[in-house]
Amino acid sequence: MKQKKRSCTYAVLISALLLVLPIGGNLFAQDIKPAGVNLLIYGGTSFSLGGGFQNTGSAGINVMQPEAGVKVSMNLAGRFRAGIGAGYTSMVREQFNGTLEPITGDGFLAGSCEGTMYRDLKTHFCIADLIGEFGLLKPGGPVQMFIGTGAGCLFATGNTWSLSLRNEMRSDEWTNKVTVNGHNEGHDYTAPFVPASLSLEIRILPGTSLCLGGVYRLILSKNELAPKGQALASLGLRLAF
Repeated sequence: MKQKKRSCTYAVLISALLLVLPIGGNLFAQDIKPAGVNLLIYGGTSFSLGGGFQNTGSAGINVMQPEAGVKVSMNLAGRFRAGIGAGYTSMVREQFNGTLEPITGDGFLAGSCEGTMYRDLKTHFCIADLIGEFGLLKPGGPVQMFIGTGAGCLFATGNTWSLSLRNEMRSDEWTNKVTVNGHNEGHDYTAPFVPASLSLEIRILPGTSLCLGGVYRLILSKNELAPKGQALASLGLRLAF
């Protein structure tokens, strides 16, 4: 009788173990299925580099601008995945001119001068890109690292505002005339780019990973106001479906 009870107990334990193993395997196995879809939501800081509008802001903190976006990816064979993304960022630059050009000619006294004292550039970027990524670590682990590249486009709109001064001092009429002008000029352009990305992903929950990413965009545009490149540092969440 005792032997039968012991056998029944062993059978129950083995059955329970067989039920628990698949659950535990699913919990700690690879979050993203081989043909699964995942969503990345991220935010961070972008740095626009180069371009025809040089920044001379005294503090320089305007070089850093916020960026946010989403990306939908699909896992392909092996360690490869491909995705499409959309985002937003901006570029702000300032120019200060403490030296004005002298006005020369008949009737003008020394000290007469003119020029642009201040210029302000603001550009908003809507971003769309396609990117393919390759996993550097073995799939299924709690930590993953991906490198990627692809193609994308910046859709830019913005304006340039300038403040100019003209100070006329004349000897023939003994007058002093000061004129201050403000001028606002809009701009828009489309700039293709080639991205290069590196991301570190740490699984924090089943189907959820914390993502630390870095992206550099090589911008291919002949527009004078377009930056030559953009660097992005971001933090995000990747959700697997």
